[in-house]
Amino acid sequence: MTTNLQREVQDRPILNIRGANVALGPLHRGMLPLLERWENNLRTADLGGDDPRPVTAETIAAEWEPLLRGERPDWLGFAIYALPDLRLIGHANVRDFSNGHGTAEIGITLGEPGERGKGYGSAAVRLLLDYAFRHLNVWNVWLDTASHNHGAVRAYEKAGFREIGRRRGARVVGGTRHDIVLMDCTRDDFYNRLAQEGDSAISG
Repeated sequence: MTTNLQREVQDRPILNIRGANVALGPLHRGMLPLLERWENNLRTADLGGDDPRPVTAETIAAEWEPLLRGERPDWLGFAIYALPDLRLIGHANVRDFSNGHGTAEIGITLGEPGERGKGYGSAAVRLLLDYAFRHLNVWNVWLDTASHNHGAVRAYEKAGFREIGRRRGARVVGGTRHDIVLMDCTRDDFYNRLAQEGDSAISG
């Protein structure tokens, strides 16, 4: 169900990349009210690897304004929209890609809890990977996520990632220690998988 905040920030959004069920577009300041709500959802913060805590609007604006102005080198962010009605459901980024090794890291957050488990996460990751491999000339993309975030692990695997290691007991949630799962995907892995699946849903 579309909220009033979503209606305010989705008025004819610009889309950079369109897939079958999600699209990626540029970040914009109109997202700040949604980011405030998402970052103050303690479960969402935990799943994103942040410490669950209250965050003021001023703190969120201070953190995001430099990114919106493009002031962080080697960091590109996207808003994630669910199709066909262009619901703004999260954000993603690719970072640390300007190096001679052809490596990069990605991150993704689906801020709306009701939009998880519908395939949007893995679809957005595929669009982000295609962008990194095709336009940034990256060879290997990696990420990390908490082992208790089973939905994220499944989404990343579906997008083409595989587990390459763990930092054992490196995250504490509610007094319980969990592993941090390290995953990566190479260009060949990604496009070979797409060819096997006959996936032609990625478009500019």
